[in-house]
Amino acid sequence: RGGFGGPNGGLAGRINFSLYHTWHFKEQVTIRDNLPVLDLLNGAATGSRGGQPRHEIEAQGGVSKDGLGFRLNTKWQSATTVFTGVAGTDRLNFDSTTTVGLRLFADMGQQISLVRKHRWLRGTRITLSVDNLFDSHPRVTDKLGTVPISYQPDLLDPQGRVVRLSLRKLFF
Repeated sequence: RGGFGGPNGGLAGRINFSLYHTWHFKEQVTIRDNLPVLDLLNGAATGSRGGQPRHEIEAQGGVSKDGLGFRLNTKWQSATTVFTGVAGTDRLNFDSTTTVGLRLFADMGQQISLVRKHRWLRGTRITLSVDNLFDSHPRVTDKLGTVPISYQPDLLDPQGRVVRLSLRKLFF
């Protein structure tokens, strides 16, 4: 009766966590009849971001209480290899990548003592979010270990880290 902290929920808050693992067993594309099938897990690609990673893992978690909270998400994908050249004798190695995102938020309307002093804060939410927190970029190398000019990290991911501050106000 009443959950954590008794009937008024004095310790009430929310904690959540999720973890997803996608394991690709077969990823093939047929462009047209009479053309070879492209096996995206074994050296073929349809764009400049490499083939299909065999493994993708995503984790999300967050904590919130009394209108204050944060969320953290992480995405990882395994390395891929793309065979290039006329006979597929050259190769490009796409390293595994990890990106982390963080979001902090405050629902000012749930800060009762603050709203009593400043009524205009009712219905206000402030959010600070950072996508790609560690400014991770994809890394591609050829068979000699050098980065080809058209695969420079900033060309593959020109945004890099993105920081946003948002203010939302509901009018009653």
